[in-house]
Amino acid sequence: MSNHQYISFKYGDTVNYNGQEAKIVSHNQSGNFLRIEVDGKIITVDKNDLFGMNTDYESDYDRQVANYNERIEENKNKIEHFQQLWYAAKDSIKLAREKIDNLFDSLGVTNVSQITNADKKKEYKSLKQERYDARMTQIRASADIIGTANDTVSLAINKGNLQNQQLFSRIV
Repeated sequence: MSNHQYISFKYGDTVNYNGQEAKIVSHNQSGNFLRIEVDGKIITVDKNDLFGMNTDYESDYDRQVANYNERIEENKNKIEHFQQLWYAAKDSIKLAREKIDNLFDSLGVTNVSQITNADKKKEYKSLKQERYDARMTQIRASADIIGTANDTVSLAINKGNLQNQQLFSRIV
């Protein structure tokens, strides 16, 4: 018993052709061609390739490869941007630490529990929050770099698979 399903076309059936509705005008059960009416024009199409997927394979292949190349390049730019964020956050963390150390030095204390002035405690909490926010930015940038790098690897593998399929189809 076969699991194949064959599509049969009948006069008057509606099909989708290049995103437009088309009506079947004539068909030949034993032949491979249909005549369809699209926007008042009657054209002949291969019923096994109604959407033109097989007749324009080369340009479709080129478009797919170009799309992969474009997306890989976009990802490289995204990674560069995320790296800049990461380094800016690193500098912000360092600056916040230095400000906290300077605050402690100016007060003659070694930790926050020794600060008795309420305004200086507020200043410390503000600096601590700056450092925390910068660290969160750095963590987010790291995650974005890793995620984008993984996506780029997937794109490169998919592009390679497509190229291998193209080469194989020429051999067979």
